[in-house]
Amino acid sequence: MRNDFTLYFRKVPSGKRVYYYYAYDDDGVRLGPWSTGEESKTAARNYCNGQIRKGILVPGIKGMTFFEEYGAEFWDWEKSEYLKSRKKRKKLTQGYADKCQKVVDYTLIPYYGKMRLDKITGEVIDKWLDFMIAEKYENSTINGYFGTLMTMMKWAVKKRYIVRDPFLDVQRLMNEHKEKQLITHEEFTTMFVNDWKRVWNKDVLLCTANKLAALTGMRVSEILGIKGVDVFDDHIFVAIQYDHKHGDRETKTKTKDNIPLTGELIRDLRKLMKVNGEGYLFSLTGGDKPVTIRHIYNGLMRALKKMGLTDEEIKERGLNVHAWRHFCNTEMLNAGIPLKKVQAVTRHKSERMTERYTHFDPLEFVEVTDLQAKLLKKKPKKPETAGTESPALTLVKKPEAENTERRRKAS
Repeated sequence: MRNDFTLYFRKVPSGKRVYYYYAYDDDGVRLGPWSTGEESKTAARNYCNGQIRKGILVPGIKGMTFFEEYGAEFWDWEKSEYLKSRKKRKKLTQGYADKCQKVVDYTLIPYYGKMRLDKITGEVIDKWLDFMIAEKYENSTINGYFGTLMTMMKWAVKKRYIVRDPFLDVQRLMNEHKEKQLITHEEFTTMFVNDWKRVWNKDVLLCTANKLAALTGMRVSEILGIKGVDVFDDHIFVAIQYDHKHGDRETKTKTKDNIPLTGELIRDLRKLMKVNGEGYLFSLTGGDKPVTIRHIYNGLMRALKKMGLTDEEIKERGLNVHAWRHFCNTEMLNAGIPLKKVQAVTRHKSERMTERYTHFDPLEFVEVTDLQAKLLKKKPKKPETAGTESPALTLVKKPEAENTERRRKAS
């Protein structure tokens, strides 16, 4: 800071005149004001000179920290002062903190690392946005990084590492929503009904995981968290999502939900139960641990290519595991299923929706299972199409008492 200040006085509620001062940074930008607590100009000047000698003319500023030093442990689950404060007020997952730290390490530090925090102004952030656009990042991705940086800089203001919030001078980019070209009904039927053996290379696990995502809108991490104990005669119980770094954790919406399923999907899941019992169903280790998200993703990519789609077409249409969520949402809305029921199934909460289902009765969701059955209905086979069997097994009957007891335990 420059050894420079400007004094002025204010009348306080008691009627006294108290002197305040402004300070200036290296670029001549005015900072403050702060109170001297003094009633005479001479005493106020002496106070400011004393602050200068102590190196604290701008009170509370803890040195000019560089961003790479500040960001090194900002999202550290055990050490972060910010996370300790946040966890007292809101539930957080370690996966979220790890994701933010990756943004810092691989995106923010390479750009801002050698900058002092006080030099990261709104103008600097705006230039960074232009840089990211030039690097061909999508606006939605940039806005995600923007949010991580904004959280960090607002905390810096709160802790008085910097005086002013630079995000008062800059806004997020416009979100450009691409029109997704969803899987067509014909493609869906080929993948899961008429030609599933060829498309999925007889891999029941991959076929069932993607079918479940398509017909329920479940997130892939939630599918990996499904265990045999969660499967009932007409629904599944979704209480966790699985993270390969941190294991079982709460779902994204922090809720536990019952998802209605048609009989064929229940049979598919019980086929996996024959191998993995009441452990993780989508497992190659007997239910001990589920497969990775990458395993499901790669399986879908291979299936799409078996259907004749190129890498360019897959990318252009945005066809990935998460795209099933869009497919399911669109199909249910097009079928006339009420929005609040769609949200109850997909667990996609909207701020505009205040009502939600607080109980579960399969009879109330008959439209959902009817739609699932309709989509899975076999279509007339083409002469050249092979592999018409469904991957589903015969339903494994469970005694009603056992089902009731398992439902009670799961709830």
